[in-house]
Amino acid sequence: MVPARSPQSQVDQTVSLLPIPVSVLRRARFRVWCARVRTETTTGLQRRGRSPSATLALAGTLVLNLVVDVPTALAARPQGPDLLDVPFEELLEVEIRSAGKRDEEIRDIPASVTILTREEIARYGWITFEELLRNVPGFYLLDNTEDRFIGTRGAVGGGVQLLVNGIAQHPSLQKTITGTEIARLDIPVESIDRVEIIRGPMSVIYGNNAFQGVINVVTNAIEGSGPRASASLGTGESGRLFGRAGRVFDDGFIVLNAGGYRTEGLTGAYADMFSPAELAALIPGTHPDMDGDLDQGWGSLDLSAGWRGWEGNLRLNRRDYGIYGFTPPFDEGTRIRLDTLHASLGYAHRFSDDLGLRVTGIYSAEHYDAYQLDLVLPELEGNQRQDSRRAELELDLHWRPTAALDTIAGYRLLRIDGVGNRVDAPPLLDARVQLEPVTTHDLFTQASWQVTAPLRLVGGVRISFLPDEYQRIRRLRRDRVPVAESVPVGASAPVNGQIALLWTPTPDQVLKLAWGTASQDSDQFNLPEAERIETLEANYTLTRPRWMLTAGLFQNRLSQLVRTIQQFDPRTGIYTTLDDNSGRWRTRGLELIAEVQPLQTLHLSASLTAQQTEDLVTGIDPGYSPTLLATLKADWRRGPMTYAAYARYVDGMEADWDFVAGPEQGAVSRIGEPVAGYWDLGVNLRWAPGATGPYAALNVSNLLDTEIRYPANELTDFNLGMIGPGRVITATIGWAF
Repeated sequence: MVPARSPQSQVDQTVSLLPIPVSVLRRARFRVWCARVRTETTTGLQRRGRSPSATLALAGTLVLNLVVDVPTALAARPQGPDLLDVPFEELLEVEIRSAGKRDEEIRDIPASVTILTREEIARYGWITFEELLRNVPGFYLLDNTEDRFIGTRGAVGGGVQLLVNGIAQHPSLQKTITGTEIARLDIPVESIDRVEIIRGPMSVIYGNNAFQGVINVVTNAIEGSGPRASASLGTGESGRLFGRAGRVFDDGFIVLNAGGYRTEGLTGAYADMFSPAELAALIPGTHPDMDGDLDQGWGSLDLSAGWRGWEGNLRLNRRDYGIYGFTPPFDEGTRIRLDTLHASLGYAHRFSDDLGLRVTGIYSAEHYDAYQLDLVLPELEGNQRQDSRRAELELDLHWRPTAALDTIAGYRLLRIDGVGNRVDAPPLLDARVQLEPVTTHDLFTQASWQVTAPLRLVGGVRISFLPDEYQRIRRLRRDRVPVAESVPVGASAPVNGQIALLWTPTPDQVLKLAWGTASQDSDQFNLPEAERIETLEANYTLTRPRWMLTAGLFQNRLSQLVRTIQQFDPRTGIYTTLDDNSGRWRTRGLELIAEVQPLQTLHLSASLTAQQTEDLVTGIDPGYSPTLLATLKADWRRGPMTYAAYARYVDGMEADWDFVAGPEQGAVSRIGEPVAGYWDLGVNLRWAPGATGPYAALNVSNLLDTEIRYPANELTDFNLGMIGPGRVITATIGWAF
């Protein structure tokens, strides 16, 4: 999960880049940019001011088809409770499933938990799922145009497992390639019924990559949020369409969500982001700004159904967008198309009140196509494609031998295959990498024991059985013979554990003391050892009828982190890039969340996260790790109107650093200047006269048009940081059936 590294993956670290400027060579040093520049042409796209994408048009057609034939019977649906109206002392009794794959009250979950409801999302008017995550206490997001990286507890990038309706999404970290997180964030925000956020290591329950926590997005709670349709238009050529249809039966349900979104993306002049030296090194003929090069559009189709213990989910996503790759473009810009498929089928059977079995099968696939490369050299042409497939089978046995003891035991079979990375970009690179199929087996168990009325103990362990070695076939030139390579796996059966003590002296308070470990794969073929995390956490929640306070302390110790070193060879005078997994970090932090409801119609909340991350190997402050994070939210309801304001603060951050080993042993330089902290304020006005019928909203994000900058990374290596999103005004109209 090393924040230092852009998600590009490696084909060969010694490939010559031919006649490319030295300044570009240095910026491209880390992996010859062979893993993730992918795309596809969209008809009607122009250099500037692109027309709305075909993706959004397709989504619009789906939305219209959804809404035209909504049965009138769907209007008669039960209304689910609004958690914002639930007395605070009852919130600890709210049940969720994502923490332990069984229904548990929040007070009994051995971790810090945050829940966002459909009603809260509507009140604050967040336009995208990405914007929603930016306003979660303790979260921050970074952007390198190709991807988005979720940061929490001092580290960013790949450490949070994303679930949709309890189904883990396609793996983002695999040997030889790194999938994009951005494809997992293309969820229409209006399809979201609830978001469950569990902080801390969750590998015992969810296995590899549940490193820093789990986010479960629920989109099929049709009993509480029925059919609706909406359309949005905003500044920055942004627009959104959404439609939902569904029905609850005596023995089941069916829900269909379809949506699309487009925007012109980030804008800004390169002269405001590059240093004078970087500007002088650019090849003549590149674009002067990002305007029109980074537009993005995506469409999503989500079908979920259940019947008599069976449940199935199907999710299709397509995203087409422009990215920045090492240099400003010369012509149409570099573009990527991402196609993802998720399908699952599960069956739950209850043998008795105390014994049940759930069987779940999952299939997912991702195709990454960088169909249009426009970077580094004006004459460069080519494409890059990556593919991967995953098949998974899991059995979960739930057993309650006594009223005080609740257990779960499970087995998971996971197979990753079809992992390939093909780059055709002469003279820069011509390579093929194919990973042989990988099969892993996991056994896990967790027990929750109510020792006394106020005391509960929770413990669990997971053993993962990995293959003895990873194998791949690599070819670096069309005229070269493919080379088969293998690397042994060191710890072929890594173990992760969790222990927690939950003390509930009264129904309105709970103290949680927890220890846990987790592991996370990396894309480095030559570094088979997984990255590791060990967390100690204390969390206390106190509720009263009109307010609630949560305070937490945590310490994360990360080890076996992948890091990149520049090794100088005095004989040749050339720097070569080396990767190892000797990185070790420690993060200590404080998390505070307070909510108060002084009036029935007024709700206020605030959060503060203070954290300090140390690099225990070098003593250098890690990049991309802010010291302070804060959120503020307020909403007031008066008649059919809701007035809401929200703000978030992200502290200043350093960029990553280059570590040079050689004659200047220990010499360190940042790849960019530090960026300043910022406050981002948003407001939302919503009109909804009833639970059904028309509604409308006006949302303004970044109301003050505050300058937001993301620190330089190895893809968007702007010395002064990349300029983030400015003010966006969005109007929405819709109808709830």
